[in-house]
Amino acid sequence: MFYSLEFSFWYLLLGFILTYLVWGFIVAFEVILGMSGSKAGLAWLKKRHTYKMLYKEVTVFYPMILIGYLFLEVIPYYIFRIDPFVKFDLDKLFKELYGED
Repeated sequence: MFYSLEFSFWYLLLGFILTYLVWGFIVAFEVILGMSGSKAGLAWLKKRHTYKMLYKEVTVFYPMILIGYLFLEVIPYYIFRIDPFVKFDLDKLFKELYGED
């Protein structure tokens, strides 16, 4: 009664969306930490990602990185007037991690 082709499609779609959101926020936190210039963050990215793998993840999860950047850097800057927020510069991040790739 509760299992049909239509329901399995919706379960798969929901699973895909939730996986994208969770994995995307993880990648966003990693990339924003790396963009901040943290030595631990850069070492984490360098150890766990190759250039091609990180580039593909940044391409796929770019909207999630922008949302994470908005919530972690831009909004706290304007609400609490903390130090200037980290500039959103992925080219600089890739140059710091992998040289001139």
